[in-house]
Amino acid sequence: MSIQVTSLLRIMVFIVMVWFVGIVPTLEGNTVKKGQATNQKTISKKTMPSVESKTIEKKDQVSENDKTDKNIKETDNKKLEDKTSIAKAPKDPWAPIGDTDIGKQSKEEVEKKSFGCNSCHLGVEKMHVDEKIKLGCTDCHGGNAGFAIEKGLDPKSEKYLTTKKKSHIQPKYPGKWPTSANPVRSYTLLNKESREFIRFVNPGDLRVAETTCGGSFCHQQYVANVPRSIMSTGAMLFGGATYNNGILPFKNYILGEYYTNDGKPAQALGAAVTDEEGKTYYRELTEQEKAKGAIPTIIPLPRWEITKPGNIFRSFERGGRVPRANPSEVGVPGLLNTLSIFAEPGKPDMKTGDRGLGTQLRIDTPTLNIHKTRLNDPLLWFLGTNDHPGDFRSSGCSSCHVVYANSRDEDGSGPYSKFGHRGLSFSKDPTIPKDERGHPISHRFTNAIPNSQCLICHMHQPNSFVNTYLGYTMWDYETDAKFMYPKKTPILTPDELAEGYQTNPEGAVNRGLWRNEKFLEESSEMNSKLKHTQMADYHGHGWMFRGVFKKDRKGNLLDKDGEIVSLDQPDFWEKAVHLKDVHVEKGMHCVDCHFSQDSHGDGKLYGAY
Repeated sequence: MSIQVTSLLRIMVFIVMVWFVGIVPTLEGNTVKKGQATNQKTISKKTMPSVESKTIEKKDQVSENDKTDKNIKETDNKKLEDKTSIAKAPKDPWAPIGDTDIGKQSKEEVEKKSFGCNSCHLGVEKMHVDEKIKLGCTDCHGGNAGFAIEKGLDPKSEKYLTTKKKSHIQPKYPGKWPTSANPVRSYTLLNKESREFIRFVNPGDLRVAETTCGGSFCHQQYVANVPRSIMSTGAMLFGGATYNNGILPFKNYILGEYYTNDGKPAQALGAAVTDEEGKTYYRELTEQEKAKGAIPTIIPLPRWEITKPGNIFRSFERGGRVPRANPSEVGVPGLLNTLSIFAEPGKPDMKTGDRGLGTQLRIDTPTLNIHKTRLNDPLLWFLGTNDHPGDFRSSGCSSCHVVYANSRDEDGSGPYSKFGHRGLSFSKDPTIPKDERGHPISHRFTNAIPNSQCLICHMHQPNSFVNTYLGYTMWDYETDAKFMYPKKTPILTPDELAEGYQTNPEGAVNRGLWRNEKFLEESSEMNSKLKHTQMADYHGHGWMFRGVFKKDRKGNLLDKDGEIVSLDQPDFWEKAVHLKDVHVEKGMHCVDCHFSQDSHGDGKLYGAY
């Protein structure tokens, strides 16, 4: 019986093997070919720019055996098309400039593009003073001007709100844009928003400027230059910090901010040139340009959490290197971790660990500080923080050419000083709240840019730039201190501490009265009570700035003749000499000497002023 069963099993095994040997090669061949075609399609779609894809309907499908060769051939052709599209793609992230001359539009065309807008924004100022410029609202802002409301319709009614929503471009993150004002401390929000919405709220933003400010034969060269200017890249700031802290060994700086139109960090190369037809192209630098200080490239800042410490300034990492079984055990007392008995002598178990550089908190803290600085003191790529007098502004071209109320001092704001320092609107547009901060003074461009607009950015570090030009410096936390601190140091909760540091990252803020927004804004109004200094009317970053006065070596105030000014005189501040720049005394502003090339750049990249 056992012999018969064994023979039967052998026969069954033989039959299975014959079947397997005859069938499997056919299956394997089809599967491999099909896998190759599928894999090639997958790679092409992931690594190449998007192109039109052809889908095959079920009714047109045939058996896989008949279709395989055709699929492979189509895949090869598609790869060739993708390579061709890459070769044609511009190397620089900026799109080509349009060729429609909207400056020659008819009056009817302009009115059609502003029809619905003007039914709400009654009396809004024209952005351009020059009457020869013929632009409708949607030429710059986008949106839909075809929807209008009836006169006298309640702004809170459902019909009004529905029409408004149809006319306006809606944000991707509506919670970040609760009102029409610039949001407070928006940081990198513009890199995440849609370009359509960015254009709607600020046509001057650098992500959209080539189709607004630079389109239609307007300001093409400026739009090509500004993203590459040092006011946008910040190459000297980032380069100086990384070189002086030993992060990078290069004194020819290479780090800076530069983004694609969709907000991705990008590398900038060469020089931008705009031809007579208004089209921008990019070329390599000449040796002569390099010798004069131009640099060939700018690359984005690295993410701080992956950087390796390359310096001795470990201000945030007190403590020794300790072996730990669990990398998350940071700051664990030695008794709870037996391996901690091998800690470095005299150094507590704090932050650094035994793993490689760039891990377990062993990062380069100056790089983290650079990131914090670029967010708290943003460059032209982003909105101002819009939270203190001296911080109100837009982004891109509008950063400078659209004026906000930042200072009541005539030396700082000139004719704009009458509009205060709280970022309020004085536009005739009835839809803009007049008690809401973060709006420009009016819907109007200007080339007459006041010192106060420059000061928004050029006050960091606080003891140089426009501060000293106006005769101010950082308050030293001691002069006339009895007016600046509470009688008893407040005990704040962790949330209150975090709130204070959010508005002013400087350490003393949570001990002083200037933590309170109202006190900060009105601090210059107590100047008549002060005996030793005068406070500025602007407070960028939430900081306090004091005036610099002529004094002798003992600290006595001196008048213009060098005589000591007695503090017993009621008008002693009028006799004291405020050490502002002579150009300010003559009524001059920054733009009176710093012309277009200083502000817009010349299309090349630089790492120094």
